[in-house]
Amino acid sequence: MNRKCLFICAVLLLAAPWLIFSAGSREEAPAVTTIDDMEYSYEKLVELAQAEGELTVYDTSSRIEPIGAAFAEKYGITVRATKMGNPEQIERVKREVDAGNIQVDVIGISDAPTIVNDLIPQGYVINWVPADLADVIPEELQFPLTYRFGQRVFGYNFESYPSSPVTNVWQLTEAEWKGRVFLRDPSTTPANLSLFVTLTKPSYAAMLAQTYQDYYGRPIQLTEENAGWEFVVRFFKNDPVVLRSDGDVGDAVGAPGQTDAPIGFYTYAKQRDNDIGLRLATAFEMQPFIGYASGTHVAVVNGSPNPNAARLFVRYLLTEEGVAPFMGDIGVYAPNPAVPVHPDDDLGSWDAWRQYLVVLDDELTWERSQDVLDLWFIHAGR
Repeated sequence: MNRKCLFICAVLLLAAPWLIFSAGSREEAPAVTTIDDMEYSYEKLVELAQAEGELTVYDTSSRIEPIGAAFAEKYGITVRATKMGNPEQIERVKREVDAGNIQVDVIGISDAPTIVNDLIPQGYVINWVPADLADVIPEELQFPLTYRFGQRVFGYNFESYPSSPVTNVWQLTEAEWKGRVFLRDPSTTPANLSLFVTLTKPSYAAMLAQTYQDYYGRPIQLTEENAGWEFVVRFFKNDPVVLRSDGDVGDAVGAPGQTDAPIGFYTYAKQRDNDIGLRLATAFEMQPFIGYASGTHVAVVNGSPNPNAARLFVRYLLTEEGVAPFMGDIGVYAPNPAVPVHPDDDLGSWDAWRQYLVVLDDELTWERSQDVLDLWFIHAGR
């Protein structure tokens, strides 16, 4: 045996104990058993979840707290539920998963482009749909899984105006409405940003070009790539007023006693406050759209310390009981058709709303959001 062979053998002999120990450690590491590893049943899921006994949830709404309390009472599982904005949730989940120190089990966020293009494909979260509800929840709401949704709309003060003072979205770019359209900041409100991105899509651009011609009686003269980009730039240049929240927008627009109130862009649910004195009405007369549909999505964190309790909580949010704290207001809808629409809803069903709303394009938003943000900061950013 030559000297080279002796050296190799010596190295292998020295390494052998470490190799055996290492292999043994991987084999002996306890595997986490989830409902996904067996034939699904709701009863088995409950059993596995109760064995874990606890759960941590983040959501963009404070109503996650009463939901967590009701879940805890129903199943005997301790729930730590925290209201947290989209950016902080995303940052925390990434940091926890990357560090292998995962504290949260379930997240509820409204930033669909980030979920679809980052969190799911990069393995930070799992889009989990319970098998017994897969035929109940509409397919288009299953990826990313939506547990509640609603709409933002243009609205006006019905005390100031007997009907909508704006009947065409291009009017919002005119001098009359300069500095008199209130909305949440697109740079911090993902769905608002997604609206302006989606309007640059060829199909919506063509719609906007036709609407311009219908209103002004002449074809639009473009300085941008298409009528969608043209609308976005003109709207941004017209000094829209940014307020902190949908509530602030609705309060400013709907306050009583105004004779020349601004136009607002806010969640339709805000019109519930007409019961306490606001004067808000939806601009149904506006062409070619009055707002957009958006959802809040729920996902299980990959490597969750309580994976079965997390899955049970996701399922709970898809039931009438689970989503109940949201359903006392108009403008909130559940993907489960068994959950009734609020009786005071202006149109009575989500299907009736579809004709008025833009369908946000998550993929395009992921690709093009920075371009639109740049325009916002150039023309409208404060």
